[in-house]
Amino acid sequence: MPSDIISFSRIAMPVLAGLILLLCVSALFKRRPVSLGGAKLIDAQTKEVFPLTRRETSLGRNKNCDIVINEATVSRLHAVIVCAKDGWYVADTKSQAGVRINGKKIERKAYIKTGDAITLGSVTLFFENIRN
Repeated sequence: MPSDIISFSRIAMPVLAGLILLLCVSALFKRRPVSLGGAKLIDAQTKEVFPLTRRETSLGRNKNCDIVINEATVSRLHAVIVCAKDGWYVADTKSQAGVRINGKKIERKAYIKTGDAITLGSVTLFFENIRN
């Protein structure tokens, strides 16, 4: 009886391991990175384009920000642009100058769409997204 169990496990264990490996590999190929839709910011003055390639993008004067804006009226960490399930929004990080969307100051965060003007201090960036 014990030899039957050992014989069975010699065959079953490698087969089971192979099935698990096959499931893992197939799961890797099924998972595709989520596209952010080709969103970008365009500086109104310089026409410089900043592609938004991450779910969260920091904007400010600090060199550690994802998008560095060298302007005295922009805080070190001025704002964050976020891609959420229901769209894009910009969040003010309690900057001194605040954040304006199409000229209107936001309190905490505001949803943005293609064509919206985002003003950080004296710098205006236009938001563009292929998807909307």
